[in-house]
Amino acid sequence: MVRVFNPYQHIGRTDIGVVRDIDVPAADRLHDALGNVRAYLRDEHANSFAQSIIDPAVREEMKAVISDYLTERRNLHIRGVELESLIKTIQQEILYFGPIQKALDDPAVTNIDINTPRDVYIERNGEEEYRPDLGFKDEEHLYNVINKMLIPLGKTLTANEPHVDSLFENYRICAVLKADRGGIATESTCVSIRKFAEDTLSPEQLVEYGTISAELDAFFRDVIPCTNIIIAGATNSGKTTSLVSFPLYFTENTRIITIEDSPEMMLRRKKAYRNYRNIIALQTKHHENHEKRYDIAKLTKVSLRMRPWKIIVGEVRDSNAARQTHEAMNTGHNCYVTLHASSARNAATRIVQLAGDGYNDEAIAAQLADTVDLIIFQEKIKKSRVITEVVELISYDGAKHPVCCTLFEYVRTGVSDEGFSSGYHRRVHPVSLELAAKMRANMVSEEKISEWRNL
Repeated sequence: MVRVFNPYQHIGRTDIGVVRDIDVPAADRLHDALGNVRAYLRDEHANSFAQSIIDPAVREEMKAVISDYLTERRNLHIRGVELESLIKTIQQEILYFGPIQKALDDPAVTNIDINTPRDVYIERNGEEEYRPDLGFKDEEHLYNVINKMLIPLGKTLTANEPHVDSLFENYRICAVLKADRGGIATESTCVSIRKFAEDTLSPEQLVEYGTISAELDAFFRDVIPCTNIIIAGATNSGKTTSLVSFPLYFTENTRIITIEDSPEMMLRRKKAYRNYRNIIALQTKHHENHEKRYDIAKLTKVSLRMRPWKIIVGEVRDSNAARQTHEAMNTGHNCYVTLHASSARNAATRIVQLAGDGYNDEAIAAQLADTVDLIIFQEKIKKSRVITEVVELISYDGAKHPVCCTLFEYVRTGVSDEGFSSGYHRRVHPVSLELAAKMRANMVSEEKISEWRNL
């Protein structure tokens, strides 16, 4: 494996962890070499160079062109830097995304946070790492790399659009422009990149990783296909990962409509869903004219006219989305949504706050108690992501006090030497008669229903 040369870092780590300072002459030589290669590509391969931004196949061709060009020109070589490392660095800088490409290529990395050009953090195998060795030369260098990611989407980070939240390839990018460029970030342009796995985790894998237990998996197989569910938790707790696995509990011909701000679920692209062909994915569309805007609420309304069996909403963030999702549940469709909350009970309170209007909240709470069956709460505990509560929403005492019955809870026993949570899931209470009736209507066997009705 070629070690990528990055002279731009102000603090770096050698293979043995020794701190070293920036090699200024090498940085200048690299800057000159980059300018020389860019000029050559613009002059001799202009069309292919432009197309390489959006076409991976052309990008591979340009890699070979760069390699040949650098190999033949000894005046561009940098003393003390292996030619192969130099070629790879320039390929990544020109055709890819510079110093962070290594993290983008690493399947163990799930998040990349760039706070300043030198302050880069990654989440790798569930653990935060400070990685200044992935830093940028300066603000301009960072700004150019960000816009390279945004150009294929027809966007750039500007004073008129100082915040961009979008999807590129298998990454979700949230970029915020620095204030002195007309943006809203005080000290530096900053970026958060969430990487999506190429495939979804199956329920069996969730059991293997400890997110759920084998008993909880068996319970989900019986209840998820016939219930309305809220998956709650903090940012980066694994809500979407669990949500994406839930349709695997459905039969392959189930008609599923997914609705989200940016296409994270992408079920049709997942290997696990290759036999699930009755899936439609909808995403929001922003427009200055409110009438031409399609938000989560409007898309949910659209989905009701498309004969859905199951509606999966990536995240309910505002009142309109909550109300329309509630309406979909009221019309007899099974809905599955994610929601930011601090506990399962807090999620039951938040959904009333979002769906309510301040005047009829008690009536809305009563309706939600009839339609929402389960609230699943998920947490990130050290390096693990675990479903820590599964509760049945029974009723509300007024609008602010949900009455819930805990069906399963996660008991923590410690942390492993590797930094993963140790614990186990245990059943706490049986399901209600109402939930048992829904299972019966979905042809769950009486033997199974009896198992969940008794401890």
